[in-house]
Amino acid sequence: MKYRLPVFLCLFFLPVKIVQGQKNDTLESNTSRQKTIYSFIIQDSPARLFTMRQFDQDYLSGYRFYSNLMKKNFSPALNYIIQAVTHFFVLGDLTHEEGHRSILISKNIGSISQPFFLSKRGGYIDGVTDSTLKNLMRQDFPDYARLHTAGLESDYMLTHREEEMIAFGKETYSNLAIEYLLRKAMIMEYFLMGFFKYDIDGAEEKDELKRDIVGNDVYGVIRHLHRPGMTFHRYTRYDDLTAEEISYLKKMGFRSFFNLVNLNMIGIPNIRVSDNLRINFGMGHTMCPFGDFIDENLWVKYKDKLKIDAYFRQFQNREKWFLAGGIGIKDYPLSEKLYSTVDFHVWDQPVNLGFNDRKGKLGAAVQWVGRYFIIANKKTKLGGVSGDLGLIYKTYGFLPEEIEMKKHFGIQLGTSLALDKQE
Repeated sequence: MKYRLPVFLCLFFLPVKIVQGQKNDTLESNTSRQKTIYSFIIQDSPARLFTMRQFDQDYLSGYRFYSNLMKKNFSPALNYIIQAVTHFFVLGDLTHEEGHRSILISKNIGSISQPFFLSKRGGYIDGVTDSTLKNLMRQDFPDYARLHTAGLESDYMLTHREEEMIAFGKETYSNLAIEYLLRKAMIMEYFLMGFFKYDIDGAEEKDELKRDIVGNDVYGVIRHLHRPGMTFHRYTRYDDLTAEEISYLKKMGFRSFFNLVNLNMIGIPNIRVSDNLRINFGMGHTMCPFGDFIDENLWVKYKDKLKIDAYFRQFQNREKWFLAGGIGIKDYPLSEKLYSTVDFHVWDQPVNLGFNDRKGKLGAAVQWVGRYFIIANKKTKLGGVSGDLGLIYKTYGFLPEEIEMKKHFGIQLGTSLALDKQE
């Protein structure tokens, strides 16, 4: 659900940051014939529409293309206004609500997305009976808890994708600034509402199929994590929380400020260390099925070939910390037409993905995506069309944007388009 508190963070930062980003565009575009890659996942695993990863990636590629068109056809000021209004009223909740719905899809539960600001509650998921949600809560509590946090997880992973693209020069800062800063503001408002005792949920609708699946995402998951066996009801108000739960809510609010620790927040895409080396770094925070986590991220670009994305992560449930980390080599050119991305992840997480678990369990995942350009022509505006194949193998555990938390082997199919960069 979207709450639409005053989005003062984005409205204050945006005009200045877009101007700064436009100055950086010329640094990344040394030639008018450079290509921009737009990648789309056609089928993910499990093969249902849509997985969180699929919707996030396809949305971001579509948004980047839209942003480029706006930049070419409108003045900077008008472009800013149109994109901000469009994001606020139409685009902002699409991925957030699909994040929630992807968890239901993975459990073979049908639902209806109502993602638009002018809809009742300003973006929500309905069409699910109380008995269905009760069964999910009793039979698979980690996925039920994740049902609350999945929208925030999707928002968080979108900003991480954007930070990677900006750091590696895959996309210019100005083309992503509106989406990026508004998305950051959306994440912050969810966690900061606890400081203001802000409520949005009224009485539950008489027709259970018209009720939002979880109500207030953050209030709801905190209540359920602390009281997993309590009587079921969907909506959680501030006054429903105990003193311990309010203390935890405020802790989440303070930790959410880690999401502002990135050079992109002040309009800097990366730091130039030398002619061949650029880096960026930042932090992040969001909630997960058994508590929350904090990330420290590093992006390293050496020449135009080697792009490294690394992170160190600290999970925390009720009291215990669990460590994780990962590293990826992105879009490495194996030949003129073949590119490879590989990511490795390792983690220690609560043994049953529980909020009160004190024992940890090690897990790992490896992801690979290969992109082969079947059509490649540097002299045309459409410089290439690729066939993309992705593979993932993971053990039991939570991996952001991967909706399967059990042991899993998955395949994804997609395509990429290589188009001219902005002249």
